[in-house]
Amino acid sequence: MTISRKQTSLGSRLTNFDQLPNSALLTVNEIVFLASRSRTSIWRDVKNCRLPKPTAIGPQARRWRVGDVRMYLDGSAA
Repeated sequence: MTISRKQTSLGSRLTNFDQLPNSALLTVNEIVFLASRSRTSIWRDVKNCRLPKPTAIGPQARRWRVGDVRMYLDGSAA
């Protein structure tokens, strides 16, 4: 199995996930990496209120707070 450059960059960025403040922002690709789920599944979880809606930081840019993602990964999200 070959690891892509994108996966390597995400993995190195998220190695300190436990030390990130709850207010830090994550992309959908980072959540896909952390949750080992597809982008479609992540957005389906948003639609079904398992993961809170992301914050809009631009016209087409959405980010989730680390605190919300931690609750999602623990299974205790909204």
